[in-house]
Amino acid sequence: MNKITNAIGSLFRKITTSNNQVHPPNDAARIDMSRENSIKEAEQDSKRMTIQDLIKYEERVGKSDYEVMEESIKTVSVDPDAKKHFEGFGWIKGVLMRCVLCIFGATLFLRMSWIAGQIGIVLGTGVIVLSLVIVVLTAISMSAIVTNGEVKSGGCYYLVSRSLGPEYGGAIGLIFYIANIVNAAMNCVGLAEDIVFKNYLPVIFDGGINDIRIYAGAICTILQAIIFIGTEFENKTQLLLTVSIIISLISHFVGTVMPSTPSQLLSGISGYSLSTFTGNLWPDGHNRETFIAAFGVFFPAMTGIMGGANMSGDLKDPSKAIPKGTMWAIVVTIITYFWCMIVTAATTVRDADCVTPPFDADGNYVMPDCVFNSTCKCGLANDFTIMAQQGAWSPLITLGVIATTLSSASGCLIGAPRVFQALCADKLYPGIFFFAKGHGSNNDPFRAYFLTYFAAMAVIGIGELNPIAELITLFFLAAFAITNFSTFDATLAKAPGFRPTFKYYNKWLSLIGAILCVVTMFIMNWWESLGTLIIFIVLFMYLKYNKTDVNWGSSTDANRYRKALIGLIKIARQSEHVKNYRPQVLVLSGNPAARQALVDFAHSITKGTNLLVCGHVIPYTSSVAATECIRKLNDRYTDWMREQKIKAFYCGVAHTSLREGVQMLMQAVGLGKMQPNILLIGYKDQWRTTLKDEPKNYIEYTGVIADAFEANMSLCIFRNGDQGLDHSAMYANNDENLFIQLPSEMLADSALHDDMSRGIARRNVRPKAMATPKRIASNSNMNKLDVASSLSLPMSVGRNTSESMSASKHAKATVAGKNLRYRSRFPSGFVDVWFTYDDGGLTFLLSHLLTSRSSFLENGKLRFFTICSRGADAEAVRDNLQLMLKKFRIPHREVFVIIEAERDLYQETVDEYETSIADINDDEIRVSDEVLERCHKRTHAVLRQREYLLEHSSASSFIITTLPVAAADIVMSPLYMLWLQLLSEELPPMLFVRGNHSSVMTYYS
Repeated sequence: MNKITNAIGSLFRKITTSNNQVHPPNDAARIDMSRENSIKEAEQDSKRMTIQDLIKYEERVGKSDYEVMEESIKTVSVDPDAKKHFEGFGWIKGVLMRCVLCIFGATLFLRMSWIAGQIGIVLGTGVIVLSLVIVVLTAISMSAIVTNGEVKSGGCYYLVSRSLGPEYGGAIGLIFYIANIVNAAMNCVGLAEDIVFKNYLPVIFDGGINDIRIYAGAICTILQAIIFIGTEFENKTQLLLTVSIIISLISHFVGTVMPSTPSQLLSGISGYSLSTFTGNLWPDGHNRETFIAAFGVFFPAMTGIMGGANMSGDLKDPSKAIPKGTMWAIVVTIITYFWCMIVTAATTVRDADCVTPPFDADGNYVMPDCVFNSTCKCGLANDFTIMAQQGAWSPLITLGVIATTLSSASGCLIGAPRVFQALCADKLYPGIFFFAKGHGSNNDPFRAYFLTYFAAMAVIGIGELNPIAELITLFFLAAFAITNFSTFDATLAKAPGFRPTFKYYNKWLSLIGAILCVVTMFIMNWWESLGTLIIFIVLFMYLKYNKTDVNWGSSTDANRYRKALIGLIKIARQSEHVKNYRPQVLVLSGNPAARQALVDFAHSITKGTNLLVCGHVIPYTSSVAATECIRKLNDRYTDWMREQKIKAFYCGVAHTSLREGVQMLMQAVGLGKMQPNILLIGYKDQWRTTLKDEPKNYIEYTGVIADAFEANMSLCIFRNGDQGLDHSAMYANNDENLFIQLPSEMLADSALHDDMSRGIARRNVRPKAMATPKRIASNSNMNKLDVASSLSLPMSVGRNTSESMSASKHAKATVAGKNLRYRSRFPSGFVDVWFTYDDGGLTFLLSHLLTSRSSFLENGKLRFFTICSRGADAEAVRDNLQLMLKKFRIPHREVFVIIEAERDLYQETVDEYETSIADINDDEIRVSDEVLERCHKRTHAVLRQREYLLEHSSASSFIITTLPVAAADIVMSPLYMLWLQLLSEELPPMLFVRGNHSSVMTYYS
């Protein structure tokens, strides 16, 4: 005992005097939980003093608390090399301009007049307002996320992944990246179509699709070359494009106030006219497009609001720049779009035939004949080039179209690689980390640039992109929906860590934004929306089940905690009912890895749907050092259980007394009504040796049993045949084991460490027992029971140091097989339940759970045995027991009623018992005659049941029997352990069960 205490004490001192946690060698990859951010946080923590250091710091160093605080603040300083790096853009150049240029597209000059002509000013305003609501809600949600801490590179992906978690972020990040690639290609193709069809440049091949591919590829190449030069140079080109767009808009406005030319009159341009304005207020009902169709045309332009967020890594202060720049960009662009629609609708009629002016002498609109046969080619509803015709100088409008198209394409080509770079750096998908490498002071993703460029060129090769244009819009809407949901989920979780400095958000507005995005998706195109949803789900499920090894403190985790806490509080307030009874097990496993067989067996009962706690009493004086070490052990064993797919909790306590340590566990483990109601312990194989050599440890063990009875707690004792449960030796010399840094003494509890049977392998069946006459009064077929082969694994005999290395490896493999015995199903066999006392139904319930799904006995066939006194009606007892099992809905193979034999016990049984008593009392009286006389009837019943067990259950796969109950002094005497030994020795694995006599099952629904 002193050796154990000293060894563990040295371990505790080693751990608590070091700033570094003790980690197993194979945990290196697992410790790096959140990539660069987590590494920086770990470095920050390592610089921060521990409480113990702080207490003695002033004495050792002679510094006051204020000086210590100043040093702590310095650790949160900026990177000393930051001045050498690119400082980043402000909110105007980095966000406002980029968002404006991404939002402004060809729609501004080519489609706003068309929308007014198709659905009228009122509904057109509705399209703009609906789009405004969606993007404003999304921008508000995005602003809340970006102001909740420092924002790194990655844009939409970074925001979602750090908020909702890697599954959501990884799925939407890849979709968002693909959407940006295709969007860039579409803008290049759109500009190329305008060049080819209007003959701005000479024909190269056919003046059709091939020329479009050539020009679009050239445009994409030029834009990518500009981006390769650097973001600062690219930003200067964006400034040039902005000036071009402003000049185009001014040209258009000036043109609208100028008198209409004859050619403009032929196109239906009347100049500012109240009658023209009122005539365009509402739809005219002449086979026009619907509101949804017009929305589908306009909304893709608004997807550019993420343009600034995509460049989050290039901003001086993303938390300030993104909200401010994005909001102002929305205001500027919405006003511009609305202004263009109103101006064109107030100056141009819906339809004209391009042959004669559709006006009378007084300037009133005269509807042309082409309206009735839908052949009009001019007017708001038919001609996309109205704004170009209205401009003071048409080439300036064309310049605006080119500028908006190039700016949108450029925004996608520079933003998409940065999103992908961040995605690759997090290693969520295999084989893409190559593209995470950046170059230069700005960490430019050149590799991702190349990938994006070639991907865009491949899309351009398609030539005709209209079929997938709507799908890309749906991809962007999906990203918006997830962004809104991220803020809603983070707010709903009410985590203290969610403290955005942007205060103008509301969780319900975010939820409305998410719903609007999803509804809009399905209104636009339900089957493409379904396809988008399927793609997202596939990526989400891949990341979820691929067990991405990152931890970003997501709102998903925060919500999980909140829901668990609320659930625990609700459970604590509700009254208990027998129908809702659940076996909540506290298993005294010690080190779970050393007794994995016991833990796996307990997990077969709880199955991950009931509470399972692995209790560990560490033989060390309770102290601060012990508390610190237990915390580290808790992390280790929790990781181990997760790797082994065991859904359980680990709870360790430090105490020099096993019994008092278990009392602490029984008193403290659990929350509210989520407290263990069953104590499961392993059978102590070497109890006789312990009784003689370490009597104190024996008393500790039996005291645990007595305390469980006294605490009115259900008790189960599991004996693993003759193979034992403690396989600490398996880990003692294994350099690759998870627990190599712990001393061997710590691999087991002080009073339970010698639980493994040693020596010669014992026989499984008592020879005479099988040959004796049958003693079952209920069934004539009992002598025809199938004899299943024993499942007991052979015990490895102790090996001396002269044996070969291969033999040693074989021994370890054998022990490992025993330790993992209950992780796989047993072959089909009998599971015998010996029901000798009604304990509230726990014996029935556990037998059902052990033979149901997800258990090593899933294929087992239940047989129930009960023992009756002489003169009992065996048929009536059997019928009653079968009826009870039927009402309890427990499937079973057969019920056997054994009538006590009139004969005496077998002499072999008597000799075995007397020899055991003599061995126990060989050097001193440990079981007095008074105790033997007092328990004579109980002992006789145990010996009689042993004979029945040997006769009928020695070939079964598993046995469940009622645990004898007795007064505390009897339980703590060697006689009680002798009872358990006689009931289970030379038999298959056995579970002793004793409920607390409260009902755990009911007949009623």
